[in-house]
Amino acid sequence: MPSFGDFVRTQFLLKIPNPIVSFASKTVIVTGANGGLGKEAAKHIVRLGASTVILGCRSLSKGNAAKHEIETVSGCGPSVLQVWELDIESPKSIQQFVDRANALPRLDVLINNAGIQSQKFSVVYGTERTLAVNVIGTFLLALQLLPKLRETARNYRTTPHMTFVGSAMYDVAKWPDQHGDNIFAWFEDKTHFSAINQYSLSKLLQLYAVIQLSAIIDPSGTPTADSPSPVVINSLDPCFCKTGLPGELPVTMRVALRIFELTARSAEEGARLVVQTAAAGRETHGLYMRAGKVREYDPIARDVEKAVYVWELLCKKLEGLQPGILQNLRETE
Repeated sequence: MPSFGDFVRTQFLLKIPNPIVSFASKTVIVTGANGGLGKEAAKHIVRLGASTVILGCRSLSKGNAAKHEIETVSGCGPSVLQVWELDIESPKSIQQFVDRANALPRLDVLINNAGIQSQKFSVVYGTERTLAVNVIGTFLLALQLLPKLRETARNYRTTPHMTFVGSAMYDVAKWPDQHGDNIFAWFEDKTHFSAINQYSLSKLLQLYAVIQLSAIIDPSGTPTADSPSPVVINSLDPCFCKTGLPGELPVTMRVALRIFELTARSAEEGARLVVQTAAAGRETHGLYMRAGKVREYDPIARDVEKAVYVWELLCKKLEGLQPGILQNLRETE
């Protein structure tokens, strides 16, 4: 977790510049795009000239409202923004979304922004809902879109990006001591649920998966003769922002949050960092960015044994949900 001094610097003193890298001719998907960071990131990407920006939204009505707002602010034509239904908790919804994406001429950027911070216990994908959405559902989508990103790299001689919106809170996650052979199954039990810890833990598990996926896709981090334009996979902490993420809090906790939000940056400022990361160079592959710069992983994220353990469990879970999905990890022509 950032030190107090670093928190003060990033929340109050840091000047976050507007992203300037062009997205001209690019097709971009932003999940969780009907509000918060996702909507603001889409605004920047439209401003930077993207040809097509797809807003992946659970609610089509909210997505269309966001589309109208972005069009009004940016003055872009009606063909630039598209609203597609996407429910990260539903394999069927994810598959329908992937089928539509595979029909696109190209896909240059996937911003995995959709996520939750649930305060109430429920089970999705055989585990607690926050872990299910932020880890399992997120990677169920990401791995199915990986071939399209690779295809775009080959056909257009460009470098696509897959960016995950994480959180610096991963470093305060409490790893359960007695979780048995399967940490996901362990959290199916309500008695193991901790609303305070679940979000941080989900972002730690997500980061483990990002690190493992990046190493599989491009272990060297540099282009090769066989893969001249591989996909850049990275993640970031967008700083503490007002995004409306914890929407299920009790009244007392909502009051405390409102007080704490006095230190928060706007969603628009956080979105600048999201877009910067989604346009960053190959030197960010497999790495984590905070305040616009690559940051060294904290010790908990460098635990190789835990990372491999989580990745193997996640792969088994994904293969059960979508048989054959792991074949997407292999490069094919």
